[in-house]
Amino acid sequence: MTKTPLASLLEKFESGHSIPPVVLSNEDVTTVVNTLKKTHFLDLYEMRKEYIDGVFFFENETGVIKIEQTRNIIEQSSKRSSSGYDIFIIERIDTLTLAAANSLLKLFEEVPSNILILLTSDSGREAMIETLASRVIFISSNILHTSLDSNIREKINDYFDAGDSAPFLSFLAKEKLEKWEYLAILIALKDRVLSGDIKNLETIEKIESGIITLSSTNANPRWVVDEVILLI
Repeated sequence: MTKTPLASLLEKFESGHSIPPVVLSNEDVTTVVNTLKKTHFLDLYEMRKEYIDGVFFFENETGVIKIEQTRNIIEQSSKRSSSGYDIFIIERIDTLTLAAANSLLKLFEEVPSNILILLTSDSGREAMIETLASRVIFISSNILHTSLDSNIREKINDYFDAGDSAPFLSFLAKEKLEKWEYLAILIALKDRVLSGDIKNLETIEKIESGIITLSSTNANPRWVVDEVILLI
């Protein structure tokens, strides 16, 4: 089976290669830590309360990540790992001050091969300071976990359950949606695929590719969604 982009990155890291910082949703961060550290946490909240060898949390407790906090990150990155490799979890990376972001540039450009930097964000790529955004990989972020309008969701369900594609296609052709709405549509389509509605690997890969494209570039969101729909 074709590997997901995240699985491919983790495989590369585990083989000893350096990889750039990765922006993930809270759920995906939890999954990565559980996979690499053989733990069984339900979420980040539960994870923060426990000591995990080689896992370091850098939380945003004040609403803004300041340079004092990033200095702690840099200091920790210079220490020898006691567990073979360390995982740094930097939450809400989009709230860095400019000075704090600049202080992380060198680390983000040259991440040691024994450090995996996982980032979370409550916004899209455009909310990050550009010098950092150009140095990270966007797989997914918490912005993807947003409520989809019930009217749109109903059309998607009819598209799958009743085999009636006309209302959904007509809606997409006529309406001008926000970027987050197109992202939410792709997430809803992915949920239906993963629930077993479609088994075509090419379709799964196309949806995942579309999610990554909308999360990390300025591509026209309508075109991205249209490409996915045409393949389905």
